[in-house]
Amino acid sequence: MNTTGWICCQPLPANFPMDSPFGKFLSLGYYDGTTSGVSECSNCSSLFRYKLVAWDSGQDMRIYSIASLPPSSFESIVKLLTAVEEPRWPFWRPKLSPLTGSEMSSLGAAIDAELSNAKLPTHVVAAEHLDKRILAGRELSATGLGMLPKDHYPGFADWDFWRTYLALDQLEGRRGDSSESVD
Repeated sequence: MNTTGWICCQPLPANFPMDSPFGKFLSLGYYDGTTSGVSECSNCSSLFRYKLVAWDSGQDMRIYSIASLPPSSFESIVKLLTAVEEPRWPFWRPKLSPLTGSEMSSLGAAIDAELSNAKLPTHVVAAEHLDKRILAGRELSATGLGMLPKDHYPGFADWDFWRTYLALDQLEGRRGDSSESVD
């Protein structure tokens, strides 16, 4: 699939995979891998909110939406979480277990308020490890925006739509080619 567009300062290639442009991650959701959070571009330091859109039946291949986030929101989230735990970059998944239920609710509300400053998602990307390689990516069309999860936890239900949207079947064909590894 020939894709066009840019994720911050990184052009989407005509042929995937590509090295991940993201070098710093603050994982706010986790289930056998990150499901949501904030990432920073290694090259231009642009900040993005990422959210799980769908995953395959093995939960290995994951599709994420990517939305621009203001630097002030990222800084505020880091400040909120630093009160609980020291950051560990390049991949920080804060352990919030020492917090009480009411403290978790207050912290969650404050983080959600900052994340609400993100713009609408502009891209979706497929990856097994978002911090390593982007296996496929595309700018979001109106149809794609309409398929983003609203009030439910995403998962396998919309996998077929997203697999077709990102032409992942073409990727599967390339994965079998020993001259081009995607791992």
